[in-house]
Amino acid sequence: MNDRAPDDRARIGVVGAGGFGAAHVRAAAGAPGHRIAAVCDVRRAAAAELAGDGAAVFTDHRAMFATAALDAVVVAAPHALHTPIVLDAADAGLPVLVEKPMATTVEDCTAMIAACARAGTLLAVAHILHFDPVARHARDIVASGRYGEPVLVTHRRSAHYDPGSRPGWFFDPQQAGGGIVLNVGTHGLDRIQWLTGSRIGRVTGVVRGRPGVAVETDAIALLELADGTAAGLTLTSRGAPYFDETEIALEGATLRVSGTEGLFLLQGGRSELLRPAAPDRMHQALRAQLDGFVAAVRGEPGARHVDGDYGRSVVAAALALYRSAADGVAVDLRTDPVVA
Repeated sequence: MNDRAPDDRARIGVVGAGGFGAAHVRAAAGAPGHRIAAVCDVRRAAAAELAGDGAAVFTDHRAMFATAALDAVVVAAPHALHTPIVLDAADAGLPVLVEKPMATTVEDCTAMIAACARAGTLLAVAHILHFDPVARHARDIVASGRYGEPVLVTHRRSAHYDPGSRPGWFFDPQQAGGGIVLNVGTHGLDRIQWLTGSRIGRVTGVVRGRPGVAVETDAIALLELADGTAAGLTLTSRGAPYFDETEIALEGATLRVSGTEGLFLLQGGRSELLRPAAPDRMHQALRAQLDGFVAAVRGEPGARHVDGDYGRSVVAAALALYRSAADGVAVDLRTDPVVA
């Protein structure tokens, strides 16, 4: 860690002044262990607005890495830019927390992992659900074995994908790498893997689009996990109110994880609320993620972060869904040379 700050808080630089970059900046406000020292965006006005009075402003991330005396970097740029920015951060010797999806290809994920390993710098992937108190509670119950092993998992999520509903780059296949699957569906693929403790092994999927939109806007997939558990993923953008729900059917009960309501135990025909979803839970999760990242950079015992290997597994599962939809066949991530 660099020791150049007037206090002992870690100096973090943020690349990308869009919605995700802003969320990280808000989460860091008032943190005792770290602060935002610099913000970079090719749109100088956007970077300056997000930086406020307390952080330096850059339009070139390489200049920021070279001159801002940073201890770590958060990368929240468009998906296709993650890899070159992370590679530059590794060259500068800077630990990185990169937003999900980690990259748009498995090869790029591997290149990022290798570059950070060569540089001896930490690479963490921002899978925020790992820091959500509701999701963590659900995972603890599953891992405890109290209600037996998972039998079946379903995840349903809605999102806006009408033109104008989000920044334009999300609709550019080159910059975004895909549509609702790679952007929104990776949350569900992550949740299925993480809650069960088993990686996705086989994917059969279908994607649908709409006229005038260059990326897919809806998808459905049947998944087989490495331990044999079956799972389903449904992503829709067609007028539904917001929902984000996962059900884990265990041998003796079912857990329902709702992004808007909280965690429920379904047993004996009854539903019991185990943990409500706090209105600011995502802000809390973002702070916990940053805290864990900085603690891991400092080498503190017990520090939590999501590593590059896991981030790559989520990208591989999303790309397998695309391949299955395009070819009309099931894709096995354990053997396919393109997505494995």
